[in-house]
Amino acid sequence: MKFISLVRVLGKFITMMIVVILIVLSFPQLYGMKCYVVASGSMMPALPVGSAVYIKKKAPEAIEKGEVITFTADKGETMITHRVVENNKEKQFFITKGDANDSQDIQPVKWKNVCGTVIFYVPFAGYILKFLGSGRGKAAVLFFLLAFSFCTEMSGGEAIKKESESG
Repeated sequence: MKFISLVRVLGKFITMMIVVILIVLSFPQLYGMKCYVVASGSMMPALPVGSAVYIKKKAPEAIEKGEVITFTADKGETMITHRVVENNKEKQFFITKGDANDSQDIQPVKWKNVCGTVIFYVPFAGYILKFLGSGRGKAAVLFFLLAFSFCTEMSGGEAIKKESESG
């Protein structure tokens, strides 16, 4: 009987933790923010590899030196998050640099390529997001939910059976 109660409490706790994690990771998107995963160490130590960075659109002319922006490379295939070294308002481009890099980025960033400025980040949460977005992650979540449901049903059935036998 104690084991069944422990399983129920543990199950409720795990479910609550999953809900809290999902809310924390997705809540900013309700406020127009987008989330990206830091894939390289070019912004160390400010943005550790595996961090989830949350960005929000901002008018390019309002972006100041020192702010961290996320932008696409000219071909639009790669997302990069670096710090603004200069905002050339006349020619409408940024000069950027990764904090861990020795020199500025070679290619200026056109205003049209800026996705937004980094509002905040969650260290290592990007690993979770990347995993959950993969096929294996989705399969693991589905397996966990099915196993949890099965265990909950089995323990609930045992409790009812034991209560009816003792009554």
